[in-house]
Amino acid sequence: MSYGNDDQQRERNDAVLKALGGVPQPPIAPPQALPQQQIQQAGWYPADQAYQVPQVLVTEEGQSSTPMAYWVLPDLIIGFLIAVILQVVIMVGYMLAKGLSSLDEIQGLLTDPTFMLLNAPTLGLGFTMASILRVKLLRKLPLAWFGLNSKKLGLALGLGFVAGISFLVTNFISGLIGTALGSNPDQQDQLIGPFRDASNLQIGLFGLFVVIIGPFLEEVFFRGYAFRALRQKLGVTWGVVLSAVMFALPHVFGVTTGYIALLIPIFLGGVILAIVYHYTNNLWSAVLAHSMNNFVGFLGLLAALKLDV
Repeated sequence: MSYGNDDQQRERNDAVLKALGGVPQPPIAPPQALPQQQIQQAGWYPADQAYQVPQVLVTEEGQSSTPMAYWVLPDLIIGFLIAVILQVVIMVGYMLAKGLSSLDEIQGLLTDPTFMLLNAPTLGLGFTMASILRVKLLRKLPLAWFGLNSKKLGLALGLGFVAGISFLVTNFISGLIGTALGSNPDQQDQLIGPFRDASNLQIGLFGLFVVIIGPFLEEVFFRGYAFRALRQKLGVTWGVVLSAVMFALPHVFGVTTGYIALLIPIFLGGVILAIVYHYTNNLWSAVLAHSMNNFVGFLGLLAALKLDV
C-alpha cells in the first residue's frame, strides 16, 4: 500500500513496523506520466489537433446532389438512340462499300451475316456508352463503381455460376409453359436465317458476341448502373424489379410472336442477375451467369443450323 510522498506519515508507519518486528518499506516513487504519443490511440487526438475525416474515394452518387436513379430511364432512351445512330452509320457505310442502291438489295441486308455481325453489338454499345457518360464523365466516379473489381473474385464467380444455373432452369421451365400455352417467340428463327449460309468464321464471331461481348455490355448498364442507382434511391426490391423490367424490354425488339413467352423468362433472369450482383457487389458474377445462359442459347442456334430446322 502506498501513502504517496507524505514523509511524516511514512515515518510513523515505519515506527509501527519496527515495533512489530517488521521491515520498513522503501518510499514509493510517484508514477511517471507516459509520453503523450504513447497514449494516443486510433480515433484519439490531442486537443490542439482537429480530427481529420478520411477522404472518400468512391461515393454512391458522385458530383451531383440529384439522385442518379432519376436518370436511369432517360439514359436507357439515350442509349437506344445512340444504338440507332450507330446502326444507321453502319448501314450507310456498308451500302456504300457494297454499292447497294435498290430496295431489294437493302432489304437483303437482313439476311447478310456480315451486316448482322456489324450491327450485333450496337444496342449494348449504346447502353454502355450512356452509362459511362453518366457515371464516369458527369458524376466523376471511377469505373470500379460499376462493380468491375477483383475482390473475392472466386466467391463472386462461384455465386455467378449458381445464378447461371438458376437462369437456365428458369428459361427451361418458362419454355415448357410457353409451349403448353401455344406461345412461342420467333427470336431464334430470326437469328437462324442470316446464318444459314454463313462461314464458320462468321458463326464463331457471332458466338463471341453472344457469349462474351454482349453479356458484358448489357451487365454494365442494367446491373452495374441501372440496378445500383435504383437500389440507392428506392431500395433493393424496387431496384431488382425495375432493372429487370428495363432489361426485358429491349429484348423484344424485332420479335413478332410470343412476346409474353419471351418477356417472362428474361424478366426473371434479370431478377436473378440483380440479386447475385447485390450479394457479391461484383459485376463479374452477373456477367458469368449471363454468359452461361447465352452460351446454351448459342449451342441451340448451332444445333438448329446443323439440323437445318
